[in-house]
Amino acid sequence: MAVPEEVVDRAKGKKEPPSSKLLGLGFKTWWLLLMRPIEDYLIEKSIHPNVLTVTTLIVSIVTGFLFHLGWTFFAGILLLAGSTFDIFDGRVARAQGLSSQYGAFFDSCMDRFSEAFIYLGLLSYFHESIFSYVVFLILSSTMMVSYTRARAEGLAVDCEVGVMQRTERVVYLGVLSVFNFLGNLITSGIGYKPGDYLVKFALVVILIFSSYTAIHRMIHVMRRLRERENEKQELRV
Repeated sequence: MAVPEEVVDRAKGKKEPPSSKLLGLGFKTWWLLLMRPIEDYLIEKSIHPNVLTVTTLIVSIVTGFLFHLGWTFFAGILLLAGSTFDIFDGRVARAQGLSSQYGAFFDSCMDRFSEAFIYLGLLSYFHESIFSYVVFLILSSTMMVSYTRARAEGLAVDCEVGVMQRTERVVYLGVLSVFNFLGNLITSGIGYKPGDYLVKFALVVILIFSSYTAIHRMIHVMRRLRERENEKQELRV
């Protein structure tokens, strides 16, 4: 699939969006093209990328509060909107010539805080359910997904592997939260108590594949480090 120039011209390293088995290149390309006019407007108005990063954090805090209230439809919409701002900040920074390691570090830290607030809201909503443990385990597994990549990069090892990264987590949770009310209507219609089954399904999927991604990254990095050590030993010989 040929990726349009409008997608890669402001991407990091001018690379196409990373795809996975859970979220293909076609969807990411379509979304970036759809959001291009908004991106152009932000650049035209010289909106600083850090403003977009902080906006993402604020939207995530509100999203977490809406999950706490059980307003999953509005929470899902805000979750998807906030993730779009998170896409914009890096692309806007590169278009304005403001891309820097400082900004990248700040953005990464704010991303972790943003996710924490979102899952805190879900943890509060499901506090009387076994899904409170699922949310807690998601927080742990997603932390390991981020940590393994950060630690690998500190060791100069490429670690862009795995099927459940932040984009996949946001899309699955956001979309199924938006349509959660339909799931509740269907279950009510067939005589069952509404149980937020679509949100719960999203959480289970995120937990399974986030855990898999963390383990996959660990194995990948350890294999690369082992290969590096073997190469050094061969050179010594």
